[in-house]
Amino acid sequence: MAHFIRSGHGPEEGLLLHCMLADARALDGLTAKLGGHLTALSMDLPGHGQSEDWDTSRDFGEMTRDTALGLLERPAHVIGHSYGGYAALRLAVDHPEMVRSLTLIEPVFFAAAKQEDPTGFKVYEKTARPIMGAIAVGDLVSAARSFTALWGNGRPWESLKPAEMDYITQRMPLVAASEAALLRDNGDVLQRLDEITVPCLLIRGADSPTVMTSICDVLAARISTSRKEVVEDAGHMVPITHAVDVAGLIGAFIDDQPRSSDIS
Repeated sequence: MAHFIRSGHGPEEGLLLHCMLADARALDGLTAKLGGHLTALSMDLPGHGQSEDWDTSRDFGEMTRDTALGLLERPAHVIGHSYGGYAALRLAVDHPEMVRSLTLIEPVFFAAAKQEDPTGFKVYEKTARPIMGAIAVGDLVSAARSFTALWGNGRPWESLKPAEMDYITQRMPLVAASEAALLRDNGDVLQRLDEITVPCLLIRGADSPTVMTSICDVLAARISTSRKEVVEDAGHMVPITHAVDVAGLIGAFIDDQPRSSDIS
């Protein structure tokens, strides 16, 4: 029940997972630049775009993983941004046989920072408190305003179109639903990072919230096949605001890997 967009004409297969509160179209700029490298599926996450709603009887992290897995007929280069980065990471540890390479762009796996950099995590936790507090009392508009100020592309809330405001506001409960995976690591991902053996590319924006530096440092230290890249003058929405730079990094990374046709 997942909606997806197929794009590109490259020799390798890819799966792209967008950030929380967006949809697959958010990565159109990136997929356009990767068209010569990948034939890609860009998936609407559960509860987003035209995909089915989140089934509240299920864990949101598990549902996202299973939805992504259902689209794959063979191993793919998996690329995820923000929450999509966590989903890609979860797919790699739970179903490594379906992942040829892993690209994590600003993966919001806060549990990594919480364990390895508790001081830095507390700084982030303080900035996130108004968001979660507003969701808890049902003030979804205030929550959406605070969320976009912290994790958006720099556009003021008031500059968004009413339809954009409504889309984000209606999905704020998904932010709370993601905490079990992102903060409490209910998928036991952190303990299995060293099991990842496929090539891994970590990308962050230089001007993103400092917690992202901690997260990427932990992932780089735990995943022996990883390498880090930083895009200057970019924030959390780097694959959207700096699609050309990010596509250049990913394209070169994919070109470094053996061709699928060469792997028996």
